[in-house]
Amino acid sequence: MDGIVAIHKPAGITSHDVVMRVRSITGERSSGHTGTLDPDATGLLVVCMGAATRLTRFMEEFPKRYEAEIAFGLSTMTGDASGEVVARSEGFSIPLSEAFAAFGKFVGDIQQVPPMVSAIHHRGRRLYELARQGITVERKPRAVVVYSIEPLSVSSWPSHLEHGSRGRIRVECSRGTYIRTLCEDICRSLGVAGHMSALVRTATSGFTLEQAVTLDELERMASFGSLAQAIKPSLEGVRHLPALDLTELEAGWVSHGTAFECNGGRVRSAASAATDIPYIALVRPDGSLAAIARVGRGDPGLLIQPKVVL
Repeated sequence: MDGIVAIHKPAGITSHDVVMRVRSITGERSSGHTGTLDPDATGLLVVCMGAATRLTRFMEEFPKRYEAEIAFGLSTMTGDASGEVVARSEGFSIPLSEAFAAFGKFVGDIQQVPPMVSAIHHRGRRLYELARQGITVERKPRAVVVYSIEPLSVSSWPSHLEHGSRGRIRVECSRGTYIRTLCEDICRSLGVAGHMSALVRTATSGFTLEQAVTLDELERMASFGSLAQAIKPSLEGVRHLPALDLTELEAGWVSHGTAFECNGGRVRSAASAATDIPYIALVRPDGSLAAIARVGRGDPGLLIQPKVVL
C-alpha cells in the first residue's frame, strides 16, 4: 500500500508506537513517520507507507507549526512538564507587553542548543538514552529558523506574569527546531525559570491537523474497507516541488531511471517553491507520482534525471 496518512497522535505513546499501529491496521510493513513527536506531545504525525517512505527527505522542507504552553517560574530537567524541577523563580511580576516583546528576539535565524532528551546521536547513542542515566554531555548549537511566534488567546494571559503563570503561543518554524528549548530560552531572556508545559503539532510535512485521523478512526475505516478515505496519494507529499507532466513514452523511460531532455516551459512551478529547487516531481498521465528527478541543463532544454523512482 503506497501513500501518506496523517495521524492525530494522542499523549502517552511514542511516534514509533503510532507507526507500529499503522502497520498493523493497514498491513503495510514498510512505514515510517516524517518527524518525531515526544510521547507527552499530541497532534499531527505524518506516516508514509510503501514507496512513499522514500519521499520523507523532501517532505521535511515544509515549515512546521506548533501550539505550546509556557509555564513561568519553574524549570525542569527535561524542559517539559514530565521532568524533575531543577530551578524556581518567585517574586517576579513581568508586564505582558514585555513578555510579548521578548518573542521577537527568537524570530528569524537563531541558534539552539539541543536538549538532552532529544534523539540526536552522541558517540553512537541517543542523547535521551544518556539523559535517562543522568549523563549530560556538551551539545553544539544548531542553526534553525523561527518564522513566527504569536500569543494565543491573549485574553487568557494574565496582565503580569508571575510564578505559576501560563500562556499559550503559536510557533511556525523550520525542521530541527526544539519548542521546549524555545520556551526555556524565552523565559531565560525574561530572567526567570520556565518550561514548556504542553505541546500540540498542528502542521508538518505539508499537512495540517485538520486532515488527520485518530488511530481508532483509522482502524474503524479498515474494518469497513474504506481505508482509501484516509490514505493520501504520494504526490500530496511533494506538491511544494515544481512538476512535469509526463507523456506515456517519458513515463516508460522514467520507470527505468532513464534521463531525458525536455522544454523548460513544460515544468509547472509550485506556488511555494523557491526558484533554485534542484528537484521536480514527475507525474504520470494518470496523475500519480512517477519519480522525483534532479534538473540540469541540457542542450537546448532541461536534462531530467530520475533519482527516486516510485
